[in-house]
Amino acid sequence: MVRPVSCIALVSLLLAGCGSGDETDSYTLVPVRGTVTLDGKPLAGAKVLFTPNEGNDPSTPGVDTTGQEGNFKLMYRGRSGVSPGKYSVLIAKTIEPASVKVSETFKDNPMLAGMERQGALISQAAKGRKQAAVVHITDSYDREVSASGEVFDFDVKAPAK
Repeated sequence: MVRPVSCIALVSLLLAGCGSGDETDSYTLVPVRGTVTLDGKPLAGAKVLFTPNEGNDPSTPGVDTTGQEGNFKLMYRGRSGVSPGKYSVLIAKTIEPASVKVSETFKDNPMLAGMERQGALISQAAKGRKQAAVVHITDSYDREVSASGEVFDFDVKAPAK
């Protein structure tokens, strides 16, 4: 009867010692989530980066990329959340113009349209046409994360044209 209890105790001790050995495993993290909108509409694919201010102990930067609804949930080293403290928040996304299809640009020129079907790349497919510019959306904020976690919503404004 003593033997099974001893085995269970030994296995429990061995499993308890099976961590990564990284001190960051012991950090207490709190959930931080929210949404990012662009002029009131969900902004998908934006990077959300929480950088701890100097003096945050422990220092746990958090990052995520917004989903289709603009939602994010911070992660630190594969764990959900960050430690309580003050953070600088950066939200960034680059929106590139829609790709130009050769067949649409040169639809009246069968030779050039045929090059697209053959997989040829034409670097100046839209030469002479006005193309939409690449848009860089960035905004920064200061936020404080409490010991109970936070829900932050950010409404980024589109850059002036």
